[in-house]
Amino acid sequence: MSPVRISLSRMRGLTREQLSDLLRFAGRRLREDRLPQVAGSLTFTTILSLVPMLTIALALFTAFPLFSTFRASLEAYFVENLMPKGVANTILGYLNQFAAKSARISAVGGVVLILTSVLTMSTIESVFNQIWRVKKSRPLVQRVLVYWAIITLGPLLIGVSISVTSYLSTATGGAVKSLPWLGASFYTLVSLMFSTLAYTLLYSTVPNQTVDWRDALAGGLLAGIGLEIAKRLFAVYILKFPTYTMVYGTVAVLPIFLVWIYMMWMITLFGALLTAALPVVRYERWWHVASPGAEFIDAIKVLRFLHAARVGVESAVVSMDEVRRATRLGLGELQQLLARMSEEGWVASVKPGNSRRSSWNRRITDDMDRWTLVANPSTIQLARVYRLFVFDPAVLAQAGEEEGLVHRVEGAIDAVLAQSLEDYCSADAARRAALEEQAMEAAASAPAATPYAAVPLAERRRIWERQASE
Repeated sequence: MSPVRISLSRMRGLTREQLSDLLRFAGRRLREDRLPQVAGSLTFTTILSLVPMLTIALALFTAFPLFSTFRASLEAYFVENLMPKGVANTILGYLNQFAAKSARISAVGGVVLILTSVLTMSTIESVFNQIWRVKKSRPLVQRVLVYWAIITLGPLLIGVSISVTSYLSTATGGAVKSLPWLGASFYTLVSLMFSTLAYTLLYSTVPNQTVDWRDALAGGLLAGIGLEIAKRLFAVYILKFPTYTMVYGTVAVLPIFLVWIYMMWMITLFGALLTAALPVVRYERWWHVASPGAEFIDAIKVLRFLHAARVGVESAVVSMDEVRRATRLGLGELQQLLARMSEEGWVASVKPGNSRRSSWNRRITDDMDRWTLVANPSTIQLARVYRLFVFDPAVLAQAGEEEGLVHRVEGAIDAVLAQSLEDYCSADAARRAALEEQAMEAAASAPAATPYAAVPLAERRRIWERQASE
């Protein structure tokens, strides 16, 4: 196992099997979300918006003379860390020229620059929401505040951090000069630290979703390591294989810059994909493929868990995270199920008292809700749940389908699924208790079983699905 995989496994407490599941799931989502094509689209968007965003950032440094040192530090960081050597100075010179010219535009032009930057950030948020399977965006005012904070405060914080690093480097100049390898290791570590911090903040604030900071840190660390490796490999390629220079001549910096931005977006999106996949692998049935009637089974699982919380000794109100752990349903699946059952009056959400956060940073989202079963479980027939999620005779009758066949199916549903939720859960609890007692008796008389980790992945899935359906 590679050091990167080992570090990720230790950071998030994943077993080797879960880490293998994570990579499989990430590969599947990479194809489903078409991330290579998305990275190409974001590359084009970045080229169009880079100068407006740079103009806004540099205008902040120009307006406050105190930040002039931070601007120099930011430019040095760009040259040393964000671009391969050989093209960074040229590209930075062009960007500074463009930004200097655009600084003389009119007020209307300034508004256009701001709108361009905001639209770019909106595109990035949409991509991240797609990766996290989030269907709702932030309110417009909150989105603008978040984007403005990232565009303005991001470069400022980087400049402050680099200035502090430069001060520490000067203070330890003797040790760095006497040990060159120490200086190279120090700057590499600082670059990795800044990249990891930037990616962590990006993954935890941009998607309209509550992201565990540890997941964001794990994804940010992998993206930061990938950026450092890509930067060095790309620099070696440019120096050893000057194909673009031979073909394009003096304008070779443009295709090189495009390729580098594309690589950065691929690294960024893959880090976001891993960040979003970590809780899925830990809590959800990532291998599940939706099939007809599956929503009915999933809804019964949710109702059964809420009923157990209602009749239990602890609180009848449970968090979304607790429901996910018990059912292993995806967050999007769970939100849709709960929303439809809430419309029927079966369940209700309870907002936590401390859920209000700073408006620029976060929003009140559905995954922060706590849910409870509010309807009498003796009045909820399984047939009603089946009609809601699988077969609704009223909808079919309005569509003009075969009325006779619809009535026959409806009668069969009422006959087979006449049991109430309360009776079903009581019978299910008794059956589970009997099965647990049989399992304990069998375990006491049987030889040592095969460790769960040694069971093949396909068999582990079948075991879990069988346990979940019992």
